[in-house]
Amino acid sequence: MTRPCIKRLNKLVKFSRKAAIISIMVSVVAVSVVLLVTLLNTPERSITGRIESMAREYYETYFYDQFTKSIPKENLSTVMAKYTEHGFSEVPLRQLLFYNNGKNAAAADEIGKYCNLNATSVRFIPSEPFGVNDYRAEYKYSCNF
Repeated sequence: MTRPCIKRLNKLVKFSRKAAIISIMVSVVAVSVVLLVTLLNTPERSITGRIESMAREYYETYFYDQFTKSIPKENLSTVMAKYTEHGFSEVPLRQLLFYNNGKNAAAADEIGKYCNLNATSVRFIPSEPFGVNDYRAEYKYSCNF
């Protein structure tokens, strides 16, 4: 009778060792991921990502519509082609934060800690076929990270 109990006990110990090793490996991986995310998510990366996201939203949902609404569709290519080399005027970060009744105003204090809201800017340069997503953005950062 003692033999089956010992066999069960041995199986339980082997299972416990495997479970402990797996738990330790999962913990090491989780801690490594948290450390990497923390180290890679610097203020510079976070702020520049937010600025680029705001700029993309500004051009695609606001500026493009405002600029093209008075241009007849048949003349759109001709008008937009004038801006393909140098782009439109620079848009300061302050405008990205406060356009459309202060759409992104909540981020102004945090971003303002690192970047000059007037000197940091983006220039949009349209490209053919001149749709809402046919452009590139050139950023000029005046930030202290």
